Amino acid sequence: MSQLLHYSSIEQGHWSFYIVCSQDALCFVGSSPASLKEMTEWVSNHFSDAELIEDDKALDPFRKEFQSYLTKNKQHFTFDTQFLYGTDFQKKVWNALRTIPYGEQTTYGELAVSIGYSSKSARAVGTALKANPLLIVYPCHRVVPKTSLSKGFRGGLIMKEQLLALEDTSASLF
Repeated sequence: MSQLLHYSSIEQGHWSFYIVCSQDALCFVGSSPASLKEMTEWVSNHFSDAELIEDDKALDPFRKEFQSYLTKNKQHFTFDTQFLYGTDFQKKVWNALRTIPYGEQTTYGELAVSIGYSSKSARAVGTALKANPLLIVYPCHRVVPKTSLSKGFRGGLIMKEQLLALEDTSASLF
């Protein structure tokens, strides 16, 4: 039996990205600007038999929360999420992201320490963040390098900078 996934796009101001849900839980948030290719590649890389259906109506509650966040009317998401894949370490890192308060930042090393690893595990944390399927909701944009040198971000460094600015943080990655 194939995995049924519903998707929709978010359009708010200069923001544009796709979201995907499995049953009633969000399982993917794409990069901005929106890329249908990014979403379909994510599906094909993680599911051998998924059926992807566009369904704006079913995803409207998710879309509304994102629109509220992107207009600074919401700081926390209340909908259900689901990791459909990931190692135990990745899931531990991703879940720790939800503890970083809106508008605040932490370093890769500090995040490693917060989940019981040495700060020397910063690179492994960064690798896990690169695979985060739920951008924004699991706010990997709030994790910044210890030095002023910018690091990677699945959505691109411009998107990371825009998210930090949206949350009124004062960090500059460039």
